[in-house]
Amino acid sequence: MTIRELIAEQRRRLGSGNAVERFAAAMLIPAVLAERLAGLEDRQVGQLLLDEVWPELGLGPESTICLHAADRLRGSTNVKCPACTKCGSEMIHYVGIDEPDFLVCARLDCQFRMHAT
Repeated sequence: MTIRELIAEQRRRLGSGNAVERFAAAMLIPAVLAERLAGLEDRQVGQLLLDEVWPELGLGPESTICLHAADRLRGSTNVKCPACTKCGSEMIHYVGIDEPDFLVCARLDCQFRMHAT
């Protein structure tokens, strides 16, 4: 199970009406997730903050702090992002968590994705 799948599973089980599933979400899954997170590089933790934590925050100072921490942890990727070969728009560099780094088109309706080189 990938880190992102663990996160999704914990979120799903937290809302369950089943006490055993809520227990797993509160005690078991976090232990596995913490172990997996310990093996990540700072830039990967920063990407997770950006992808999984920041969108869940409101407009308060927590959001600004999280975004700053994510940017700092991700650091400079030193990747020259090419133009999208499908539509010509800018590409955005994503740090891979359970997959290699990749580029995705910034234009939402395009969604072209390719491996970062």
